[in-house]
Amino acid sequence: MGAETAASERRLSKIDFSDVNSSNPGTRSWAAVRARVMQAMESDGCFEAVYPRISSELRDSLFGTAMKELFALPLETKLQNICDKPFHGYLGQIPYLSYESLAIMDAPFSYGAQSFTSLMWPSGNSTFCETVQSFSEQVMELEETVRRMVLESLGVEKYCVAQTESTRFLLRVSEYGAPQGEEEKKLGLVPHRDKNTLAIVCQNQVDGLEIETKDGEWIPATPSPASFIVIAGDAFRAWTNGRVYSPLHRIVVGGDTTRYSAIIFSIPKDEVVIQAPPELVDEEHPSLFRPFLYNKYVHYCVSEEGMKVKCQLDSYCGVDAENLEKQGDEA
Repeated sequence: MGAETAASERRLSKIDFSDVNSSNPGTRSWAAVRARVMQAMESDGCFEAVYPRISSELRDSLFGTAMKELFALPLETKLQNICDKPFHGYLGQIPYLSYESLAIMDAPFSYGAQSFTSLMWPSGNSTFCETVQSFSEQVMELEETVRRMVLESLGVEKYCVAQTESTRFLLRVSEYGAPQGEEEKKLGLVPHRDKNTLAIVCQNQVDGLEIETKDGEWIPATPSPASFIVIAGDAFRAWTNGRVYSPLHRIVVGGDTTRYSAIIFSIPKDEVVIQAPPELVDEEHPSLFRPFLYNKYVHYCVSEEGMKVKCQLDSYCGVDAENLEKQGDEA
């Protein structure tokens, strides 16, 4: 099944974090980058972040060695990563899609990376473990920087600590098989909105990520070797009372080179109620969403009912949703 390719010449906003120091957020360079970040998150819900702090050697180790070793493992080994929680484990064996993906919970921390490594390699694989943890830890710092900038822009930076304490991090690594000489590009992953707070996408320089603008135009994400793509999810859109946009995006594959991606997701803890702080709700900005528990929202999204709607957040907890009374107060 062919996929319509993006015809637009438009590109994502490109924001350079080279001079940003997360331990010193009061500088002029911080303020300048923060303004561009907020503008991009409001208009598109995503942008390209130039972040050269992660070395090319570490990227090469991740994509050139670690991920290839992982996806070369027998299927029965990879299937041990299956998880009852949606989006928290192995994905693959999907008809018409040459796609496999595994999830590493708490990857930025030694216990998370080690737990996954031991599952895949009972006899150990220290190089894989160290590569995954180092990469995830450094990308987590970028996520925390972006999130802080948004909260500062909205005047609610006092919630930064609470946000961090209520967040977990998941690394999802994916392999998209090349169509092997077919001229027409194919859909590698269906259009979707992320459910979580933020996603930081890194790839092996094989493009394929496309993002839909608010006016329905698909634009390609073509990051440089030192860049990441930052995408906001539904949880962040709800928490900011709609100030941040969460865009539809998809993967389209073509050519004869396998695409690999590594994505750090910041995920609200299950028991956390997603609700905009009172500072972001007023007469000019009335409440757009009812409070909800993140894990219940995710289960709705993968339900038969949830799969039928294009904007699941509006359907599930939007104050104008037709099924408001039927759903009840999930929180």
